[in-house]
Amino acid sequence: MQFLYPLFLAALATLAIPVIIHLFYFRRYKKVQFTNVRFLKEIKEESSIRSRLKNLLTLLARLLAVLFLVLGFAQPFIKQDDNVKKGQKLISIFVDNSYSMASLSQDAPLLEEAKRKAKEIVNAYDLEDRFQIVSHDLSARQQRFFGREQALAQIDDLTLTPAVVPLSRVFLRQQQLLNEDENPNKLIYYVSDFQENIADLEPSDTSFEYNLLPLKAVIEQNVSIDSAWFEAPVQMVNKANMLLVKVHNWSDQEVENIQLSMRMDGDVKPVGALDIDARSTYIDTVFITVLEPGIKKAELKITDFPVQFDDTYFLSFEVKQQIQTLVINENQPNRYIGSALASEEYFQKTERGASNLDYSSFNQYQLILINELNSISSGLSSALRNYLSQGGNVLVFPAANSDLTSYNEFLTQ
Repeated sequence: MQFLYPLFLAALATLAIPVIIHLFYFRRYKKVQFTNVRFLKEIKEESSIRSRLKNLLTLLARLLAVLFLVLGFAQPFIKQDDNVKKGQKLISIFVDNSYSMASLSQDAPLLEEAKRKAKEIVNAYDLEDRFQIVSHDLSARQQRFFGREQALAQIDDLTLTPAVVPLSRVFLRQQQLLNEDENPNKLIYYVSDFQENIADLEPSDTSFEYNLLPLKAVIEQNVSIDSAWFEAPVQMVNKANMLLVKVHNWSDQEVENIQLSMRMDGDVKPVGALDIDARSTYIDTVFITVLEPGIKKAELKITDFPVQFDDTYFLSFEVKQQIQTLVINENQPNRYIGSALASEEYFQKTERGASNLDYSSFNQYQLILINELNSISSGLSSALRNYLSQGGNVLVFPAANSDLTSYNEFLTQ
């Protein structure tokens, strides 16, 4: 047995105090006049035995109280068997290199702080010990043990990565390699900021010694592009298509002058400067004019420091020269629908009667309009469902006296 604070054992000298009190305990006797002293000897012997036993029990209780109090402050512990701990050790060190580690600590990014701590761990062990360096990359190289110098070199090579895996999966990788060796001296270290999306570690293997080293940024300040979407469902050529951009301020402080820009077709267009309140979002607008049809790629970017991995947002969209539109009529065409479609050159209209349809040609159209059909036949319903499953669009204008049963069967399937 050893003691965490052995200096407190000096307080055992206080055990002498109860002993001294016991030895120098004097009772003041009261003088009583006896007229008959026949039973005096018997009474004196019986009282003396009881008093002595009571004093000894009191002394023992005082000694135990002082002893346990001193031992409590000294904090005794049982040292593990040295024979078990001798020999080569296997140490697996996980260094978090996700983008969240780009946040600043006192004087450096968290990743650099994590690498420094990992190096301190490696240097704290003997030259004969072996090390596994694990990160979010989970590369094949990280499934081996190395000596000190190679382990330090691997730590130096770590960089930020977009790949993020939960710690439970990291532990399985560590457990797999450690269990391949019968060495009983196995230790695992985790150096991370332990973000909520990865901190699911619940190790059940008690044959390892686990050590968690949490890191925390000084100021958790970050602004990111949350999402982007078009106001209209269809983008047109030579039109000002409105794109909405949602920017999120995750920090507890207001941010000012966040520059938002957009790159498309090799051209960079500044959008503006944003001021966003703490823990809130801001939606800005960008107008995009497309001169030629086709699939377009755009890149939205903000200027934010120090966390920059979420400052760029990529999107792609398709712009068609025309929308091929099929109008299915019951009898006569609807002049209002015809006028609406004719007002935009973007819509290329084709009209067919309900009894004169080629279901196999539906995939040639981007939009199908059901114009006041009395009922939707089972064949048409099946063809429309197949068309919708392939990404088509259907717009329904029911007739005033339409068969609701057939419409409901189509719309609910």
